[in-house]
Amino acid sequence: MAAVTAGIVVAAGSGQRLGSDLPKAFVVVAGRSLLQWSVDLLRQAGVHDVVAVVPKGWSDHARREVGGDVALVGGGATRMASVAAGLTMLADTCEVVAVHDAARPFMPAAAVRRAIATLGAASDVVAAAPGLPVADTLKRVAHGDVQATVDRADLVAIQTPQVFRRSVLEQAHREAATGGQVGTDDLELVERSLARGELSGRVVVTEGSVFGLKVTHPDDLVLAGAIAHREGL
Repeated sequence: MAAVTAGIVVAAGSGQRLGSDLPKAFVVVAGRSLLQWSVDLLRQAGVHDVVAVVPKGWSDHARREVGGDVALVGGGATRMASVAAGLTMLADTCEVVAVHDAARPFMPAAAVRRAIATLGAASDVVAAAPGLPVADTLKRVAHGDVQATVDRADLVAIQTPQVFRRSVLEQAHREAATGGQVGTDDLELVERSLARGELSGRVVVTEGSVFGLKVTHPDDLVLAGAIAHREGL
């Protein structure tokens, strides 16, 4: 029997870099907000128990956008705090959790399903996430000056959703909070727990997609609109 999977959509960002007066999740692309696109993406992938972590004070706005069957919770000052808030809203029956950034509204549902299926296919896999091999030449730079070229052969750009066994993600968050640690994503917290021997298992990268663009800067909205148009959305 497949594990019960829930989704957390992290949608508490300010949108400052996007140059928007609205929080990023409520910025509209092709007639719908990033939050709406991202919630529907999880549903298309078969994840129907969804929690949206939204900016504090914006729950009423979010409710109008996503309807009554999405649980809402206010976010924290950091992404890590927002995910932790989302974890408190999961149903007791949830065994696997997919953490997705609202800023990646057009990740294909097939990529989501691949990441989820990876946990079901091997008992030692504790986390999985879509990723793309790095195509650009990478330089290490200090104060604008090139210091070195970085070997990209084994580098991957990680996308979302990042999928975890719920118990593993909750333990990694507890350990990070106790130790005063922060991470750029949830995989990093799990990686640290594995490295310390507090968890055992593997973290796996699955096939990602160029359509999983992260909307961060104003020009990204143009690209996101083009993706929506291409997909006939």
